[in-house]
Amino acid sequence: MGLLIAYIICLVLGQTITVTIGLAVDRLYSPVASLPVSIALYFAMFWIAWKVAVRITEPKPASPPPPG
Repeated sequence: MGLLIAYIICLVLGQTITVTIGLAVDRLYSPVASLPVSIALYFAMFWIAWKVAVRITEPKPASPPPPG
């Protein structure tokens, strides 16, 4: 369950960044270029958010017991 929650949070944050970049490209560079940039970032963000969520929720390796 924690992985799903982490994924959704990462996805919402990532898509917010995607929209911001798309709007910046639209206003500062070219409205025509903003569509391909936005679409590419939109789909890439699903994969990136999954990788980040898995890494965040990955169980830590158990430390060996102290000698003695």
